[in-house]
Amino acid sequence: MLTELEQLAAKIGRVLHHADTLAAENQRLRDEIARLEGEAVQLRSEREAMAADRELLNIKIEEAQLRIQSILDKLPTASDTRQLDLLGEGVTAHGGEPHKAPGEHA
Repeated sequence: MLTELEQLAAKIGRVLHHADTLAAENQRLRDEIARLEGEAVQLRSEREAMAADRELLNIKIEEAQLRIQSILDKLPTASDTRQLDLLGEGVTAHGGEPHKAPGEHA
């Protein structure tokens, strides 16, 4: 009977040791879950900030496109006879020759 009690005590000891190991592993997993949840919250916050930045940039791009289109609409067209020769490359009224800058050769 003493031997049976010793064997039973040994088995109980192994079960308790195994239970302690499982409890430690359980706590490690809980800590890992908490860490990952924290990272997920941070990543979600960063994603929302990036989405807000992207939306703001899209608005700025649309505004810039409207300003550019407004500028383009104000420019004279190729068929407009009032178009200015801003580069000085057009035909002059006197000789029919293109205007050349001083020092420019044919």
